[in-house]
Amino acid sequence: MLLRFRCKNFRSIREEQEISLVAAKTRTDEKSESLIGTPFEDLKLLRCVAIYGANASGKSNVLAALSAFSQIVSQSQRLWKPNGPIPAYAPFLLDETSRNGDTELEVRFLVDSAIYRYGFRFDKTTIRDEWLTDTTNRDKVLFRRTTEGAKTRVSFPNKNLGKTLEESRHLEGIRLDVRPNSLFLSASAQRNHPILSRICAYLSDGLEAIRGQDIPGLMARTAAMCSEGSRREQIAKMMEFADTGINGLAVSSQEVPDGVKRPILALFSALKEEHIEDFSRIWPDGFTVPPDFEIRMTHQGVGARPYQLEASQESDGTIAYFSILGPLLDVLKDGRVLLIDELESSLHPALARELVRVFNSPDLNPKGAQIIFTTHSTTLLDLELLRRDQIWFTEKSRDGATRLYPLSDYQPRTNQNIEAGYLGGRFGAIPFLDGQLLRESLIPSEPTQASLQFSGEV
Repeated sequence: MLLRFRCKNFRSIREEQEISLVAAKTRTDEKSESLIGTPFEDLKLLRCVAIYGANASGKSNVLAALSAFSQIVSQSQRLWKPNGPIPAYAPFLLDETSRNGDTELEVRFLVDSAIYRYGFRFDKTTIRDEWLTDTTNRDKVLFRRTTEGAKTRVSFPNKNLGKTLEESRHLEGIRLDVRPNSLFLSASAQRNHPILSRICAYLSDGLEAIRGQDIPGLMARTAAMCSEGSRREQIAKMMEFADTGINGLAVSSQEVPDGVKRPILALFSALKEEHIEDFSRIWPDGFTVPPDFEIRMTHQGVGARPYQLEASQESDGTIAYFSILGPLLDVLKDGRVLLIDELESSLHPALARELVRVFNSPDLNPKGAQIIFTTHSTTLLDLELLRRDQIWFTEKSRDGATRLYPLSDYQPRTNQNIEAGYLGGRFGAIPFLDGQLLRESLIPSEPTQASLQFSGEV
C-alpha cells in the first residue's frame, strides 16, 4: 500500500513536492469507512486521491513521476543499455541550475506488514544515490548506495541485511552486477535476493498507469480478458451498469500470420531500442504479437431483438470506458495502485462518481486498492463523496514550477461547498484568464503608425 510519494526536479516539479495517502487525524469520524486499516493502530490510509488544477499546472507530472519511479525500478537493470543514458531523466528546464541538476524520487509504502522508505537520486547518466530504510518501528537502514564516476559503493549499516557470511557474499555479488545507471534494488531482484526481490516486485508491479494515449493497447488487454468466460461476464455487467446500451459481449481471436508478425516484431524491437521508457510498458521482454481479438457488443434493438455491433461502430466514450475496465478490475482484484490521468476523458461525471465510490467501499474494494487520478470535473468536489484529505491541487508559479498541496491546508468545514469555493478561486489552482488578451486575439485592431513604418507601408 502506498503511503507517500516525494519528488524533486522532474518536469515542471522543481522544488520538492509530496503527496500523502496517509489519512489525516480528524476530530470527527470523517468518512472512516473509506479508509484502509493497517496492522498499525495509529495508521490508516486513503483509498482514493483526486488532483485538481489548471491546464499545464503539473497534475499529470505528479502521476508521470510516480509512474517513472516504478519503471526505473522495473527496467534499469534488465533493459537499459549498460553505458547508456537514464531514459526517465526529465528535469525542470526553466532555470540553469535545475536543467542539469539531479532528480530525486522517493516512496513510503507498506508491504508484508512492514513500512519502508525507498528512493534514489539520479542525473542524465548515473544513479548518484539510493537508499532503503525499514521504518516499521525505528529507522533501520537496510542499504545505502552511492556512485562516484564508475565506482559504486554499497553499505549495509549494522548488518540489517547480510547477517550471515552467505548473505554477505550474495549482496557482494549483487554489488558487482550493478551499473552506474541501474538501481541496486533492481539488480537484487535479478539475483533473487529474498527480501529485496519482494520489495522490487511490489514497486515494479504494484502500480498501474492509464493515460489517454494508451487506449488502443488497453482495449486489446481488456479484449483478451474477455476470452475467459467469468471475466467476460464481469466486464459485460460493468458495461451494462454504465448504461451504454450494451448487455453482452462476444469475443473471437485469430492468430496473426507469421508474414505479418515478423515485420511487426522487428519494427517494435527497433522502436523499443530507441524509446525504451515508452515502449517497455506496452512491449515487455519476451512479448510476442498477441492474437487479433475481435469484440462485438450486443445491443437490444427493435422488438427486443439482439444486435451485435463491432467495436468500430461504438462511440469513443464507450471504447474508452471498455478499455480501462481491464486494468481497473485487475487492480481491484490484486489490491494495487491505479493512476488515471484525466479521469473525465474516459468516464461521464456520473460514472466517475461511482468509480470513486467503488474504491472508497470496503465491500467493493476489500483488497484495499488505491487510486490517484487527475481531473477537471468539479462535480467530484463533494465532501459527501471525498474526505478533505483526499482532494489535492496543483498550481504553477510565475516561473513555471509546480506546487502540490491538499485541500486540508485550508481547513474547510465538513459542510462547506467545495465546488463553489474552488470555482470561486478560494483554493487557487484555477487558471487566470485575461479577457483583454482574448479580445486582442479575436478582434483585429487598427495598425499603428509605428507598425506601418516598420512594415514599409505609408
